Amino acid sequence: MKLYVFVKGISEAGEADQNRIDLIGYICKQPLYRETPLGKEITDILIAVNRKHRKSDYLPAICWYSNARLAAGLPVGTKVRAMGMIQSRIYVKGDSERTAYEVSIREMEVIE
Repeated sequence: MKLYVFVKGISEAGEADQNRIDLIGYICKQPLYRETPLGKEITDILIAVNRKHRKSDYLPAICWYSNARLAAGLPVGTKVRAMGMIQSRIYVKGDSERTAYEVSIREMEVIE
């Protein structure tokens, strides 16, 4: 699987800035809140990030702890700014192993 990233600008990153993503987009699917078996709060969301020419990218994301509680109450269409990192995880579907990519959100805010 190839993952393409479109950016407005590129600058040299320090150690602390590696694998950092900052998005502004819209919640486009009903958030799904749950707790892990270890009691961690998480909410799965799908963020639509608009591009030129009426195109959008749809990015799956996972919110943790207080961000999970915030995201769980947001209606579809809410504009948000999300900061975090891209992560991958392996899962099995049928007889094959697959890789899923998602944004792990560290900070999130609603934009009016």
